[in-house]
Amino acid sequence: MSIPNPDPNVLHAPNAEQDPFIPPSWILGLAGIGLLVSLVVLLTQSQFGVIGWGGLALAGLSLVVWVFMSPAQAKAIVTGRTARYGGTTVLVTVLFIAALSAVYTFVKGANIRLDLTQTDTFSLNDQSRQSIAGLAVEPNVPGIKILAFYGQGQSSRRDQDSVLFDDYATTSQNKITYEFVDPDRNPTLAQLYKVTRSGQIVVAPLDAEGNPVADKAQLVNLFNQEDLSNAILRVAASGDFRATFLNVDGALKIDDTGATGLSGLNGNLKDSFNWKTQSVNFLDLTKPNSEINLNDALADGQVLIIPGGASVLPDEQVKFITDYLDKGGRVVIFAAPLSADGKPTLSQTESLNTYLFDKFGIRYNSDILLDQTNAFQTVFAPLAVTFDTNHFITSTLATTRGSAMVFETPHSIEVAPSLPQNVTVTELAKTADTSYSRSDASVLTATDPAQIAQTDADPKGPFVVAAAAENSQTGARVVLFGSLYTGTNQFENLRSLNVLNSDVALRSVAWLTAFDEFFNQIPQLGTAARPQDTPVFMSEQMGRNINLITVIVLPFGALLLGIWVWWNSREKAA
Repeated sequence: MSIPNPDPNVLHAPNAEQDPFIPPSWILGLAGIGLLVSLVVLLTQSQFGVIGWGGLALAGLSLVVWVFMSPAQAKAIVTGRTARYGGTTVLVTVLFIAALSAVYTFVKGANIRLDLTQTDTFSLNDQSRQSIAGLAVEPNVPGIKILAFYGQGQSSRRDQDSVLFDDYATTSQNKITYEFVDPDRNPTLAQLYKVTRSGQIVVAPLDAEGNPVADKAQLVNLFNQEDLSNAILRVAASGDFRATFLNVDGALKIDDTGATGLSGLNGNLKDSFNWKTQSVNFLDLTKPNSEINLNDALADGQVLIIPGGASVLPDEQVKFITDYLDKGGRVVIFAAPLSADGKPTLSQTESLNTYLFDKFGIRYNSDILLDQTNAFQTVFAPLAVTFDTNHFITSTLATTRGSAMVFETPHSIEVAPSLPQNVTVTELAKTADTSYSRSDASVLTATDPAQIAQTDADPKGPFVVAAAAENSQTGARVVLFGSLYTGTNQFENLRSLNVLNSDVALRSVAWLTAFDEFFNQIPQLGTAARPQDTPVFMSEQMGRNINLITVIVLPFGALLLGIWVWWNSREKAA
């Protein structure tokens, strides 16, 4: 048997290079997966933990294995054409990113901002910046918080507005802070600030403990920079308003937290609106060199509150009140009811009633009102069901469906058929036509229902139980409430039943001092007309041209350009 001579050009099988069991490209892909895992951990986790380090280890080990499995490819990457041109590209890219990071770090550290939008979307405009900077140096301005009620679908707007809110905080030297609130997740807070939809912003002052004061908050419905700045200015306004409660025999107390106390009204004025309140007697007002000046020209507004009185006032005290009114004073009286023993109360002081009727066209009647149909719990607490909807004091009752006021053991108020010169009178509240009047105080202690029931001889309603009068010449204002208990604590918790006694009592004090007008007089920033705000109207032909360019020319032009580049760069046939 002959053995053929081996061909010297053919390699023997034992020396032939065999393909690896696992392709090197798979190992390289495994390294890429490891790097991807590490990058995800770096970007999404607060700490670069075990998973991140494991991904890096997998990537490094895979690269080492790939180099041993495919040394020719690894050498080509370092020494080949790819390394020469690709390495330069990588180096330039790394240097560019490093330079960009250095510039960003410097700009951020130096707090350099440049708003390139024409409408100052991300920064304060000149007039807003000047106004907010003025608040920063004003020691009497309280801290202010911006509550932006943005829902989950407004994340992009949240990011955008954060930049502007940061500018408010920086310019005000952190006197202004902000917080984002999701109204869907916190409906109670949204209801407290009367927020009805996502996107509304609330501006609220902070109390001494740093908590927002809801009663003094301003709601911004349509957000733009001018509206937000104006709301901040209104909240920051701190006028000098004073309420003096007259402490006479039988008067209600401002520090009484019981049902018939006035601590709620006093707290609203003092804590929520930053008023100065005090309880004084006539001796404090009339003594020589008294520090209490009810006509202080430096005050933005003052009011004398007379919360009842178990006895008539002596002439010298009546004269003090009338002199104060003649000089343009502001007075509100909560009338004490008839005394069961027949003893006249402060509201029955004849000289005071005569003055009020002659000068302002209103006075108290010596009676008590009852109602067996429209009353709250007892016949001696008739409801007021008719209100003047145009006057500031009672305008809120017109917008609150089913609202009412309770007048406990009230007097009726007489309005003169012919008013004094320069005087206007508003009948703020009236009882129902089912009410009736008694002038005998013994009805208060009657035990027989027949003694309380309405008779044909009783005067029938409706009766005026709250009235406001103003002298346009002297500026004097007077508000009379037929019930002593109109503004007491017992009605603070009845708002859920739409009993708005507390609101009306507070608004009466605000109207007497022109507190409501004070806020309307605060300078407001105007919205300047800008050329970029002018709307652009597109014609039908212009719309067709835009569609042609965006739908046909741009996409298909790019496609044709790519085909042309490919055609010219293809390899020529050998």
